[in-house]
Amino acid sequence: MQLENGRYKARASQGALGFTSGGKEQVAIEFTLLGNDGSEPFAGQSITWFGFFTDASLEHTIKALRACGWQGNDVSDLTGIESNDVSLVIENEEYEGKWSPKVRWVNPLGSGLALKQQMEPTQARSFAAQMKGRILAMEQGAGPRRAPTPAPSRSAPPQQRGGNRHASYGGPPEPPPHSDEDIPF
Repeated sequence: MQLENGRYKARASQGALGFTSGGKEQVAIEFTLLGNDGSEPFAGQSITWFGFFTDASLEHTIKALRACGWQGNDVSDLTGIESNDVSLVIENEEYEGKWSPKVRWVNPLGSGLALKQQMEPTQARSFAAQMKGRILAMEQGAGPRRAPTPAPSRSAPPQQRGGNRHASYGGPPEPPPHSDEDIPF
């Protein structure tokens, strides 16, 4: 199955506890992609997520199971994981020279960033390609810089007292432009 990196609506269909190749406990949840989110060509296909129970990953694993609908505290009983639609964050990963989709995160449906219009993965890649050169130029100091504002003329007439003296007030004079040696880093 070839999926683009992105979010996919899904529902768990089954789950089981097992061990990693290193002997660590894990949970595997098989999800069925639902479509209705731009991924209709993949609707009905399955993908498996693996959660782990190490100190570093326990919280994420339990949050993922809860998002699916699991209740209680007995992980040997995964009843309820098929109750809720979820949002899977899928990223392609290379393993032994082959690329394949991997479920990185299992989130409650509707969670995530609230953008008026989120970029599709192809749009995000195109935008990233456009920005790459600009970012490299900026980090190498070759990017566009603002031209320093010229200092105000010293021959400007003094402000008159009385009347509406604020009408022509241009603010304090700008400091002289800085050189690269004035930057603190």
